[in-house]
Amino acid sequence: MTRLVVTGVALRPGRMRVPATAARHARVARVKPGEPIELLDLEGAVATGRLVGWDGGACEVEITLVEYDRGEPPAPLVLALGVLHTEAFSWAVAKATELGATVIQPVLCERVQRRDHRSRSERWRRVVMAAVTQCGRSKPPAVAEPLPLADVCSHAVGVRLVADPAGADGPLPPSEAGEGAVVLVGPEGGFTSTEVELIRSSGFARLWLGPRTLRAETAAVAALTLAQQHLGWLSGGGAGLPWLARQA
Repeated sequence: MTRLVVTGVALRPGRMRVPATAARHARVARVKPGEPIELLDLEGAVATGRLVGWDGGACEVEITLVEYDRGEPPAPLVLALGVLHTEAFSWAVAKATELGATVIQPVLCERVQRRDHRSRSERWRRVVMAAVTQCGRSKPPAVAEPLPLADVCSHAVGVRLVADPAGADGPLPPSEAGEGAVVLVGPEGGFTSTEVELIRSSGFARLWLGPRTLRAETAAVAALTLAQQHLGWLSGGGAGLPWLARQA
């Protein structure tokens, strides 16, 4: 499915002219009249239709269906991830977008290299836009400015889970997630003992990702998936999983 981003206009059934700047991807993909196409306004609407024809670089699309909030979780889903090296973090940002994260919060931890991470935020936002178009969800997640771990912990609301290679103490009972969920994953090398105590005192429940050592970016993908499964956002169940546990 070829998807085009069209902002600043209302998507509704009927014919619509897509300007050349927005239609460029369809031109590169050599979409022909009669072939399916989707339009995203990045504010919650996704229009499905077929290409009618080309007018120079612009194209005309016949919209037959408009959906809202497609691919979005039922409540906010925050991935709070310790800042990684450039390629690994960008990869995690793309996968978190595909998995439904609504906010990506870079976290400054003790084992994160000290540098100007804010200069990388624009790169991460470009990664988000490409991933949104690829996966077809209706809204891009917000990429927040990097924050110290203490600030992330103090502002976390809803269900709070932290990826923990040490395992868990017992099953986590079913949780109400009306306020959403925060999934916290450490950087390369994990959290320090001081940070672990801070996370525990902030009410995070441990989320075990299995018996193998995962790279931080892989752990982010696994943690987002398991958290949503536990909350019932993937299967409609919502029963607690055996590798989820509450901190004492």
